Amino acid sequence: MHRSIAIVGAGPAGMAAAIEAVRRRCRVTLIDEAERPGGQIYRQAHPALAGEEHAERAELARKHALIERFERVAGQLDYRAGATAYAAFGNGELHISERGRTEVLRPDATILATGVRELAVPFPGWTLPGVMFAGGAQAILKSQKVLPGARAVVAGCGPLPLVVAAQLLRAGGEVAALALLRPLTGMLAHPMSLWHGREIVRDGFRYAATVRRAGVPRLTGYVAVRAIGTECLEAAVLARVDGAGRVVPGSEREIPCDLLAVNYGFVANSELAAMAGARMRRDPVIGGWIPEVDAWGRTSIPGLFTAGDGAELRGALVAEADGTVVGAAAASPDGAAEASPGSELASAIAQRARHLEFQQVVRSTLRLPMELWRLVTDDTIVCRCESVRFGEIKDALANGHRSLNAVKRNVRSGMGWCGGRTCLHAIASLVELSTGSAPTEMMTPRPMARPVSFAALARRSPT
Repeated sequence: MHRSIAIVGAGPAGMAAAIEAVRRRCRVTLIDEAERPGGQIYRQAHPALAGEEHAERAELARKHALIERFERVAGQLDYRAGATAYAAFGNGELHISERGRTEVLRPDATILATGVRELAVPFPGWTLPGVMFAGGAQAILKSQKVLPGARAVVAGCGPLPLVVAAQLLRAGGEVAALALLRPLTGMLAHPMSLWHGREIVRDGFRYAATVRRAGVPRLTGYVAVRAIGTECLEAAVLARVDGAGRVVPGSEREIPCDLLAVNYGFVANSELAAMAGARMRRDPVIGGWIPEVDAWGRTSIPGLFTAGDGAELRGALVAEADGTVVGAAAASPDGAAEASPGSELASAIAQRARHLEFQQVVRSTLRLPMELWRLVTDDTIVCRCESVRFGEIKDALANGHRSLNAVKRNVRSGMGWCGGRTCLHAIASLVELSTGSAPTEMMTPRPMARPVSFAALARRSPT
């Protein structure tokens, strides 16, 4: 009998895993919250929406090639678009919500290809309308084909702020400033690693050229320290920070804008793996709390795999190759596959290794100095869902509640709609800054990992 595989997420890793599992004659169920495949990086707009895509041609070619490959096999799998996986358990159960109903799946193997979310570094005013993650601004461009703001300030670290600034310009927007914590030119010290990622590097140079031609002021060593506005964003305040992340006195610059797009890196959407009981480890640079996996994507839970950025921050090209490898492994009863020389699987393994070399250099641009977390004031909201301010968290720490679960119980941070996805890493970093000790355990993940209505829970499909 052919193996049954459930895949959560239809980004590059999930699509590639589905393609490989179908090729190996598995019965595949693919669950994705979006209505169209692609994930964040290859997000698709509705076909009825007119307008250009503002990404580089090479990136668009990679996107359309993978989506076309996926669409050729989509009829051979159970593709659940617009569905949510909200719980996973160590006994192999995967609970999903779809169209107002819930269902329990019991596949032979589950692949979590859930990707990443953006890392939140709270600062005064960051909850104002008009302040958003850079990837959120990019998602609006991709899916809605409209500008999220007319005059933008883009800030953060790593390559994404540069990409988003260029795409906003190409869409007809104005970028008043691009502030980067550290220069991307630092990557030039690793030419061989850049050669391994030459496709992405070429795209990066073209995005940089777009920003340069537009005459956008580039402020290196600056970060967003404050957002100003009453009912919505009116201006962003940028300031220079030293090597330790401390604000340099007298360096503040106030820039009028209606969009502040910020990105300081990413953390993995790893709640389902943690909920199932997989062993987790924390790495602030490559994804926050991530499951421990081997080369085949196997977690410590038999039959549970992770692929792509959900295993650690690795980028779209690694995710696609990794999806193929993990899809092949999940299709095998022993969780591993034979990669004979010259096979497609061997090629995917080699591609994954090559692109990982490049990602090592990218990660060097994402390291945040701990002092940067001191941007928060006592009045700064840290947990947006429950409106928990840093002063409340500080009081809990002063009273001896130093684990993340203890902070959660005492001030309700992490109990809201997002289940801690936005505030978890921020609270962990603030605890480390305040106590001098990094938390070793994440907040205990509980169902539901995503919001599910009571009506849907009451209407459970038979299994």
